[in-house]
Amino acid sequence: MSERSTPSVKGEAAPMLVLCRHCVEYVFAGTVTCPHCGEDARVAGPRYRDGAYEAIEAMRRIEDVLGRRRR
Repeated sequence: MSERSTPSVKGEAAPMLVLCRHCVEYVFAGTVTCPHCGEDARVAGPRYRDGAYEAIEAMRRIEDVLGRRRR
């Protein structure tokens, strides 16, 4: 029997997705105009605020800072 060589697989990391702060759909990080709603993806809209996404984002930032201090 002959041995089969396994080709090396080189890939790229998946692109980072973030929530559009207006319509709360995922967009690529760095997106300015949301392809879903056509609004500025960086500006918080009512759905983002009413869904408590701002609070969740703040808690994650605090957890990140605290995690960095522990290391």
